[in-house]
Amino acid sequence: MKTINRDVIVVGAGPAGSTCAAFLMRQGIAPLLVDRAIFPRDKPCGDGQTGVTTLILEELGWLDGLREFGHENHGVVITSPDYTKVIVEAPRKGYRYDSPRRVFDDYCRRQAIKEGAEMLEDFWVYDLIKEDGFVKGVKAKYQGEYIEVRSNIVIGADGAHSIVAKKLGMFPENELDVGVAGRCYYEDVDIEPYNEIHFDINVLPGYVWLFPVGNKMCNVGLGFARGLYEEGKMRPFEEYIDIWIEKSPFGECLRGKRRVGEFRGWRIPCGSQAMDNYTSGCLLIGDAGSMVMPLTGEGVGPAMVTAKMAAELCKEAVDKNDFSAEVLKEYPKRRDEKYLAKYTSIKALETAIASPDHINGLAHSMKDDPRVLAGFQQQWFFELYETMGGMAEK
Repeated sequence: MKTINRDVIVVGAGPAGSTCAAFLMRQGIAPLLVDRAIFPRDKPCGDGQTGVTTLILEELGWLDGLREFGHENHGVVITSPDYTKVIVEAPRKGYRYDSPRRVFDDYCRRQAIKEGAEMLEDFWVYDLIKEDGFVKGVKAKYQGEYIEVRSNIVIGADGAHSIVAKKLGMFPENELDVGVAGRCYYEDVDIEPYNEIHFDINVLPGYVWLFPVGNKMCNVGLGFARGLYEEGKMRPFEEYIDIWIEKSPFGECLRGKRRVGEFRGWRIPCGSQAMDNYTSGCLLIGDAGSMVMPLTGEGVGPAMVTAKMAAELCKEAVDKNDFSAEVLKEYPKRRDEKYLAKYTSIKALETAIASPDHINGLAHSMKDDPRVLAGFQQQWFFELYETMGGMAEK
């Protein structure tokens, strides 16, 4: 079996992996970035690039590129089961965009390569190399050949169904902390430049979203907590969109419009179930480490933030020539310092709006009381919690 050696292997070239590879290059560490797919590739998602994502892009010097192809949104429209509509403005303009992940992910990957990262596509990682309690690399199939790639550190950035996480025994499946979502696209849709979230009586305990991605194309999807989507007691997943379009006054903008592309679903592992996500020689970032925000389903921002954390910790490990758990145990401490309070508070909000009456009450309060609206804004736009280099909103 062929064996090659690299300092760091980053498994997965989505936003988490590409961002991590770029930060590693800037730390003077040359990673091997690998992905099972051939880019550009589709990735089912709501297609939103939020304020935390754009803060990282700005730090890397990549934000102007997103502004060229992304469709800016000015905030979020929330509607309740009694059809109350509330507009929640974004904290600042020019920092929230929507673009298909097929385009956005390929952009990030190409930017990482421009930073100097080595990239291999069609690279299927199926196992880890483990020796003396350390992860020492990956086993993979590449260009029809089974190979081993040995390294000091493996970064698992391979998404919600992470092979790396499964091989580490760090793949939690808490029913109320894992979401299920699905999306499709509609063309020729006229809506305002806001992302829409509809808590509709015919869809609860889930919600419908409409995210305009440019050229009158709209990402239309819905999400549920998996534990509440009881198989056999609810309709087939995709039917909820059709019901919402037919019955909701806010679905009128889609009536008679043509759906393009297939309806695709995916797993959303929320940070409220995240494990330590490290062992000697290995770290998990992004969806592979269950870093998605509850309720909002936002995963790209936390993926990029944990990617930066992992790159910084890799640098510390390289400088010490120590890749043990004793060094890498700083990772969950830093992650929790940044996100634990946020995960807890937004999980509480998710619980608080579990019934139609509660959602109606919240919507009415937001319309009537600016303080309630401001509090919800801070919960939803979680860049308000960020303190990265003083770039967050004050």
